[in-house]
Amino acid sequence: MIPLLLLLAVAGLMQAARSFSSVTPAGGTELAFGFLLLGAYFTAKIVNRFNLPKLTGYLLSGVLAGPFVLQLVTPTMTDALKVVADTATAILALEAGSELNLKKVKPVMRTLRGITFFAVMGSMVAIASALFAMRGMLPFFDDMTLQQQVVVCLVIGVALSAQSPAVVMAMLAETRSEGPLSSVMLASVVVADLTVITVFSVVLAITGAVIGGEIDVQKTALEVAWELIGSIAFGVSIGMLIGVFLRYVKQGAALFALMICVVVAEIGSRISLDPLIVLLASGIWLRNFSKADANDLLHSFEAAQLPVFLVFFALAGAKLHLDQLVASIIPIGIIATTRATSFFIGSKIAMRGANVPPVVAKYAWFGLVPQAGLALALALVLQKTFGGEGKTGVAAFGTQASTIVVGVVALNEMVAPVILRMMLMRSGEAGKKKGVDFAAGGH
Repeated sequence: MIPLLLLLAVAGLMQAARSFSSVTPAGGTELAFGFLLLGAYFTAKIVNRFNLPKLTGYLLSGVLAGPFVLQLVTPTMTDALKVVADTATAILALEAGSELNLKKVKPVMRTLRGITFFAVMGSMVAIASALFAMRGMLPFFDDMTLQQQVVVCLVIGVALSAQSPAVVMAMLAETRSEGPLSSVMLASVVVADLTVITVFSVVLAITGAVIGGEIDVQKTALEVAWELIGSIAFGVSIGMLIGVFLRYVKQGAALFALMICVVVAEIGSRISLDPLIVLLASGIWLRNFSKADANDLLHSFEAAQLPVFLVFFALAGAKLHLDQLVASIIPIGIIATTRATSFFIGSKIAMRGANVPPVVAKYAWFGLVPQAGLALALALVLQKTFGGEGKTGVAAFGTQASTIVVGVVALNEMVAPVILRMMLMRSGEAGKKKGVDFAAGGH
């Protein structure tokens, strides 16, 4: 009862504060950050009493406060808080890489390759096929030739196959899970996201050529190579730098790593480097090749990241387009079901005959289902590339296509964390990891 009363009080104060016309855009941004921080914290406490993930509470607080429900947090505020979302993604990537012990993953490398090929790449084909079968329900296909319909289905299918290391990391941290299932889940989503980024860049160039967009295939190939190889090289350099700091300075390691994450999140995209890949490479280097102990960083990092994650997932909830979800619920539901089913079947094929623990064979596939940042980023790319100014006719499908992608992401954001938490609890790995729960606040 107390968390509910406090939540109502915070919402009332937010509404009262917004009623003053003297609030500047900068002040409004700070107000939104504070409100989302407190709102997410108290909402998580409430939903956790019903055995729902705290992550669901964070998302729900954003949905309720966002522009589609109570309108306490406006789109302008969420846009201004982009640095928080980018920094949180960078932190999660660094942690994901630091948790990825290649020696532990090596015995299941065959399984990871199988999951990547049969589940991840298989889902691209399955989703594209479902879209092609439903093209009569989607108006942007009406004036396209058969060839154009095929490539558009494929590029949307690749975008929709994206995973969310952020959600998987959050649920592993909340449940404090550790074991073979947790390792395979984490490794599979990291490898899957790298695969999706690469394939999407290639398919986007092909789609541009077929549709008649202004995309230079050679230039795009060079940009993809720079984004992948450059990001990995830059990430290794960052990992070396953090490793030196951990070995010789030690004090303030968490603050130093947080500063690195903020800097990479801010400048990475401006020099065509992917912050996610940069920090993943940094973390992998720290864990597997550096003489520094990555655990020293993780233990000091976990407690300091709570405010960033609360606001990050609340922002994700605030950006969910509920109107788009409701308007296209039938195709979105079909696509979401096709996506999950293809992950399930592909993972089962990948693990057939493989020497993996039964718990991995049973539950690992669901780590691929949650979606968040990457899929939304790819939706934005589609919208900008094929929906911007000067685009007409079939070359302007990007806006409607991005609506479908965002709708599927919204559905998965609401449903997947609940099921993932349930599976982790049933696996027997929950509670086995020692350390600070970033979602602390009472179970």
